[in-house]
Amino acid sequence: MGLMPPASAEEQSDCVTAPVILPLLGGEGDAPLIPVKINGKPAAMYVSPAFDYIYVRNSEGIQFPKGYDDAKVVINGTYKESAFHSKINELVLDDIPLKDVDVVLLAKASTQVVDGRPIVGVLGRAALSRLAVLIDIPERQFAYLDVKDTKACKLAFKTFLGNDSHSVDMEDDFTVHIRVGEKKKRVSLDPDLTYTTFPSFWISSLKENLEGLGDQKKFTHYDDFLSVGQGALVKNLFMGGAPIENEKVVFQDEVEIGSLGLPFFTDKIIIWSLENNRMYFAIPAHMRPLSKGQGLHFFATHSGNVSVRDRRGDVQ
Repeated sequence: MGLMPPASAEEQSDCVTAPVILPLLGGEGDAPLIPVKINGKPAAMYVSPAFDYIYVRNSEGIQFPKGYDDAKVVINGTYKESAFHSKINELVLDDIPLKDVDVVLLAKASTQVVDGRPIVGVLGRAALSRLAVLIDIPERQFAYLDVKDTKACKLAFKTFLGNDSHSVDMEDDFTVHIRVGEKKKRVSLDPDLTYTTFPSFWISSLKENLEGLGDQKKFTHYDDFLSVGQGALVKNLFMGGAPIENEKVVFQDEVEIGSLGLPFFTDKIIIWSLENNRMYFAIPAHMRPLSKGQGLHFFATHSGNVSVRDRRGDVQ
């Protein structure tokens, strides 16, 4: 499914417009990345509503001014990184210039590059709330969507994605509810995560729907911070009445809320609309193969397994 599918095209063109359409850069295993210009220079930025703000890092050729005030950013609920208030003089998205954009500058510089562009930051909720947003990893597209506020366009996103699409209520902090068996749980949306994570204290209530729990310990480096958890396959997982098949999850002690990571997004077309407090999603009937990526994420993660039986650790 492309950005403008043929079904009900007339209705969609009347109700839904896309003032910004950008390709997703990178390839398989990379978090969503879009091309931007920073003060006239080509760059790339991640997109994830799990971040509350716009965060940037200095990179080769692109530097950000340090503001007068410093701050601390908490990663994964535990690890803290130094940061500074900063500003982008001009941020350009699909030829639309945004002037004097407030950002948070993290102390650690970035060395990541995608398609010849330095990766300088991530667009969080502050940049993803005013219009509806589409992330279509199967077709490698990102878009801001504008919908007419008319009664005829009330079901515009449902029509846009097709009759096989689903939707779920979304809170102002971009969290949604899922159901595992008979248990309802709240999760955030974080395509920057290498995999889906749940808090370890959920295990007791979900254990009847977990497969393979305890076979391996899973350790994860978030930049310099190490987190240890347990991997499992979650059965009977539903969102918006739709089954989510074969979702692999890592249970971690340090997290307090579940997060749907990149694997959840990889095979779906997703639209979220904060104005409607709703997330919509569809799974295309056919998936085209993606070129292999570099495993790019804003917070660099490296994972590995430790077998309970032989106590050997194999870095993946």
